[in-house]
Amino acid sequence: MMMCKAATRLMSKQLDAPLTARERISLRFHLMLCSACRNCEKQFGMLHRVGNAYNGTIDKPQDGTSPGATTDNVASDQDLLKVKQAMAEAETRRQN
Repeated sequence: MMMCKAATRLMSKQLDAPLTARERISLRFHLMLCSACRNCEKQFGMLHRVGNAYNGTIDKPQDGTSPGATTDNVASDQDLLKVKQAMAEAETRRQN
C-alpha cells in the first residue's frame, strides 16, 4: 500500500499535470483507506483554487511598470475580493 508521503506528492502533482493510470489507481485506493489524506486532498484543492483566483496579481505592478520595478506588493481590493470569494466557495464545497 502507498504511504501518505507518496500520496501527498501525487495529490500535488495532479493539480499541475495528469497522473498515469497506475498513479491514479494507487492514489484513489489510498484515499479510500486514509481519512487524513482525504482531508489533505481537499485542502490542496482549496489552496489551488485560491491561488488560481488570485492569479499571481500581487507580483504584477498595477501601474504598468515592469515586475520588480516597485517594492509595493500590496494586493488591490479586487485581488482580495477574488481570494475571499474563492475561499467562500471552497468552504461551501467543504460543508457539502
